[in-house]
Order: sequence, then structure tokens, then C-alpha cells
Amino acid sequence: MLGTVHSSHTSPVFVGRSAELTVLGEALSRADAGEPRALFVGGEAGVGKTRLIQ
Repeated sequence: MLGTVHSSHTSPVFVGRSAELTVLGEALSRADAGEPRALFVGGEAGVGKTRLIQ
């Protein structure tokens, strides 16, 4: 009988989102400099939206 293995461990490695992280970092820098920005993070369920903004 096969089952599902559940793990509460999350990897500290975040692969393939360097461009998105750059955009977020630049927006935060501009906000710190007094130029607030609004960003929309959208996508299908499970693609890493929450992980990206963490």
C-alpha cells in the first residue's frame, strides 16, 4: 500500500525567482526612500506566491 509522505520542513533555497525578487527588492527600496509602490502578486494555487513575499 502506498501513501503520501507529509513534511513540515521547508527548504531555505528559493530557486528560479531571481527576477521577481529583484522587482520586490527595488520596490521596497523605493518605499524606504519615500516612493511607495503597490505590487500585485498573482498566480495559480501552489506556485509560490506566499513563499515569494516571505
